[in-house]
Amino acid sequence: MLSKEKIVELISVIPDPEIPVITIAELGVIRDVIVEGENVEVKITPTYSGCPAMKQMEDDIRATLTQNGIQNLKVTLVYSPAWTTDWIPEEAKEKLRVYGIAPPEKTTEDKSG
Repeated sequence: MLSKEKIVELISVIPDPEIPVITIAELGVIRDVIVEGENVEVKITPTYSGCPAMKQMEDDIRATLTQNGIQNLKVTLVYSPAWTTDWIPEEAKEKLRVYGIAPPEKTTEDKSG
């Protein structure tokens, strides 16, 4: 059985189906990996409700982990808290800029003034 760390390592290199210059980990959609005996659950958050790429991400996660001997696998979509571009690290934002996509800056604005 693979450890949580190894599973995270395996799925962290899966490219985003829509923007292949970054991985699903860099996009910030991998929320958690839970290993209980032979059972593995991967929790992912869609970038927006109804995101068509989520099915492909789930399929890619399943294929990667199945190829590495994990049979009892569950992929769960987590909607709360909602995904935000704040979850994309600066290095990945730079990859997006080079690719021609400028992600929004921090969404946690100070609205007090």
